[in-house]
Amino acid sequence: MLRLLPLLPFFLSLKTTFAQDSTATDLAGVTVTANFQPTDLRQAARNVTVITARDIEQAPVKTLDGILQYALNVDVRSRAPLGVQADVSIRGGHFDQTLVLVDGVKFNDPQTGHHTLNLPIPIDLIEKIEVLQGGDSRVYGPSAFSGVINILTKRALPSQVRLSAVGGQHGLFQGNLGLAHAGRNVNALLAAEKLRSDGYARNTAFDRHNLYGRVAVQAGKTALSVQGGWMDNRFGAANFYHPKFYEQYEAVKSQFVIAQASRTLGERLHSTLTGTWRRHNDLYDFDNYRTTRPASVNHHQTDVYNLEWRNRFVHAWGVTSFGAEWRREGIVSNRLGDPLARPRDVPGVFGQTFTKGKDRDNVNFYGEHLSRFNRLTLVAGTLVNVNSQFGTDWFPGLDASYALGERASVYGSVNRSLRYPTFTEMYLNTATVVADPNIRPEKAWTYELGAKRFSTTETATLAVFYRQSQTAIDKVKRPDQPIPTMENLSNLGLVGVEASYALRVARLVSEENYWLQRLTVNYAWLRADRKAEGFQSFYTLNYLRHKLSLGANLRLARNLSLDAWYTFKQREGEYQWDAATPPQPYAAIHLVDTRLTWTRPGGRFFADATNLLNQTYYEHGFVTQPGRWLTAGVQWVVK
Repeated sequence: MLRLLPLLPFFLSLKTTFAQDSTATDLAGVTVTANFQPTDLRQAARNVTVITARDIEQAPVKTLDGILQYALNVDVRSRAPLGVQADVSIRGGHFDQTLVLVDGVKFNDPQTGHHTLNLPIPIDLIEKIEVLQGGDSRVYGPSAFSGVINILTKRALPSQVRLSAVGGQHGLFQGNLGLAHAGRNVNALLAAEKLRSDGYARNTAFDRHNLYGRVAVQAGKTALSVQGGWMDNRFGAANFYHPKFYEQYEAVKSQFVIAQASRTLGERLHSTLTGTWRRHNDLYDFDNYRTTRPASVNHHQTDVYNLEWRNRFVHAWGVTSFGAEWRREGIVSNRLGDPLARPRDVPGVFGQTFTKGKDRDNVNFYGEHLSRFNRLTLVAGTLVNVNSQFGTDWFPGLDASYALGERASVYGSVNRSLRYPTFTEMYLNTATVVADPNIRPEKAWTYELGAKRFSTTETATLAVFYRQSQTAIDKVKRPDQPIPTMENLSNLGLVGVEASYALRVARLVSEENYWLQRLTVNYAWLRADRKAEGFQSFYTLNYLRHKLSLGANLRLARNLSLDAWYTFKQREGEYQWDAATPPQPYAAIHLVDTRLTWTRPGGRFFADATNLLNQTYYEHGFVTQPGRWLTAGVQWVVK
């Protein structure tokens, strides 16, 4: 019965749509980048959820992982809250199978997907988030295996100073400073953030600093921009990767630079050239080895260089997009890769050296064509991928959408997707896992049917999909093996149903000040065609069987509002304390989060309560999540 409740509004109204947007404007003007060319949300033949800046502002969240927690069919598995470390996945995939973009630029780390959300971008600088359900390697290449999250930063900020401060239980402090300048042809932005806590349990304290900046110049038909960021995050990692070790510790640093030039050539051709550099440093200490056995501390440094050229040509037969991309991924480490000819010093760590390393090059050539025939929209394309380590392959796809009217449509798609194994999956050999340097890339076909509808008062979506993975990568523990191993699981099928419904109640009753402003329902059901029988799966078969999110926005007074979210999660899979203890299934999770907001001209005050029911729960093994956490904050904008 639970799985049917969110579908009732859909079947009662016989209306369908594509995404949620709580802004005052209709979704008719919202564009998404599920294809190479920006596409009207109504015409995009894929299931895309749009999370707007207003959605983020109203939700009881302070970091990116928090707002993704409520998104349709997105699984956020935290080892620690507030962005300290969270694994994000879509449609039953795991943390290495989701591609994260910032303004269309890839940010996945080749060491491990645990670092995917290590982004030095304050959440209040996000304009919107597009969550694309399903694989899309024909557009984005490797890593777009089960879904894509595209984070779009704010571009049109007026000249202003933004200040915010948050405090609360467990010694929590979050401070933000933002400076924006808007000139005639030049826009500039600089933002700094600090987020720290004493911890909610033993060895869970953290201290994070973010710095982000961007300069954009408009010179006629040419747009130039440079943006960069730096992050330093140090945190206690009590039993993160082994339940019996409470002195684990990790320190990560991330920095990036993106340079981009876009130009309109004539009236029909638009071209964009993007160059990116990203470095990520990871120090991991399993058991306070920094003071007892310094040589046993893990040190990793990854560097990613990316150069991409994209073109969009508009002509009488539709829109044709084409381009090419070169990407180099490299790591130096004292644990991962092949032996280096000459050791290298670990930056900032006296006496420690990188003794191993690995580089690989990836080249993509791609093309896509969009055509419209009255009510029918067709998008077909393919990507040819050449990798220095894994050879050459191609990844085609086809999307079709048919408009049933001005507001409703049905769609279908079929796409082939790809993911290369991370350096951790290939080279990490410890007391807790055995890697496989010959493990094969993951490849899958995804088939999807759906329907959608837009109106001024409600939006909804219904989609059914099936993903067939030929060589899924998983960490597996078998009874005859003392240590889990990395393996390819063949012919793994996953079927799913996802539905969402959003109702703007105030518009429905034609009363702007009505007490109930908006209701949102997201539900997803998944099922794999095999179970972890005879072995324990750590990733691939630990998906959310059920996920239900209910959100409500209430107007309590003229400037006072209350937002509340309820989330239900039921996870497949098991976890265990050690080899002598029988595995136990994950228990169902019920979470309630609220935000009370008082808005004034130029500022707002808010109070949050997360895990209001004070539930004890686990997202990963025996890593306890925080109980009820009360915080309050203020934000002020001076123009």
